[in-house]
Amino acid sequence: MSCRSGQAVHAGTAGDPTRDAAVAVVADLEQSHGQVLFGFVRRLGVRDDAAVDVVQEALLKLFGALCSGEPIQDAKSWTFHVAYRLAMDEHRRGARALRVVPTWGGQGDDDPADSHERRQVWTQVDLLPERQRAVLYLRFRADLPFEDIGATMGITSSAARSHCTQALAALRRRLSGGS
Repeated sequence: MSCRSGQAVHAGTAGDPTRDAAVAVVADLEQSHGQVLFGFVRRLGVRDDAAVDVVQEALLKLFGALCSGEPIQDAKSWTFHVAYRLAMDEHRRGARALRVVPTWGGQGDDDPADSHERRQVWTQVDLLPERQRAVLYLRFRADLPFEDIGATMGITSSAARSHCTQALAALRRRLSGGS
């Protein structure tokens, strides 16, 4: 069955070059950037279980877009943009749920392989305003240029650079003992 047919695509289906290419791009992206994508969504404040869903949905959307022939210049940036939007949707759902049911418990632990200093820095990053936090994560964990960060977040590259500068200044103050 063709990837363009609008019908469900089965994993065993082969021979459609568009589908095969889409599978290859998505698999490569998931392999090389899946953990960073998950970490980005987590740093945006999405719970582990929901973050897994957000990442999977972003990858599925990439697959669908590639199959439909949508021109995608940079699959990595495109997927981070979609994940950012889906994470914001998850926040809205969570905010509505908080009005109905209170939540208890923590957000989970960071990777235990990270150094103590790195955890301290990223703990402080988590305390920054949402946009600053997202820009730092996209810049220093996802290794995206400011142009792609701007496109991901729906802001200009100059605004992304400004958020980064402000965030780094705030981190320097906090980590040096200032407030």
